[in-house]
Amino acid sequence: MPKVTEAYKQEKRKMIVNTAWEILEQKPLYELNMLEVLKKAGLSKGGIYLYFSDIDELLIETINTIFSSYEELSFSVDVQKEDVETGLLKIFHELGDYMEACPAIIGKIRFELQVYMTNHPEKMETMLPHIKLQQSGAVFMTLVSELIQKGIGQNLFRKDLEMDVILTNIMVYVDGMTEYVTRMKAYHGPKLKYSVSTYFEQFIRSQMWEWR
Repeated sequence: MPKVTEAYKQEKRKMIVNTAWEILEQKPLYELNMLEVLKKAGLSKGGIYLYFSDIDELLIETINTIFSSYEELSFSVDVQKEDVETGLLKIFHELGDYMEACPAIIGKIRFELQVYMTNHPEKMETMLPHIKLQQSGAVFMTLVSELIQKGIGQNLFRKDLEMDVILTNIMVYVDGMTEYVTRMKAYHGPKLKYSVSTYFEQFIRSQMWEWR
């Protein structure tokens, strides 16, 4: 029997992951199963387990491969140099442009992963630590928080809104827009009338006295 090389094993794993990726573009993440993957990949029953111990391991590698295949969002704002209005608008425009340009599969996987973890909380410990999620969301909130602190010091924000309320409003609005764009691009949901950046700009202006 010929010896199976490590390179051969890696090629097989890559082929299986690509097959799972193709399936995930057509159906929900939480419906993926080994039988479907091995049939589409042309493997014998049980052959797939030579490369992945279970569906969770395959999902982790497939998700990480998908996420690493696309450029992560980066922000150009310099909090120290930008004035608050310009900085906030620039950040939200960059986020909006990224959301519109981002492939549907990215938003789809993020959305379905959240649903999967909600329905299977035990996976939070066994799967989530191994999934390499992009950190752009954390960077976004850090930059926004720093600019808001700067704006509070300049008395720019509505007096009836406190810091935690402003941040909560922002997180809720961004999450809502993210879900809407995901449904529009990945699930053929209704289209937006304006660009995502336009909605973000209108929202952030609504949080400021001087900008309305």
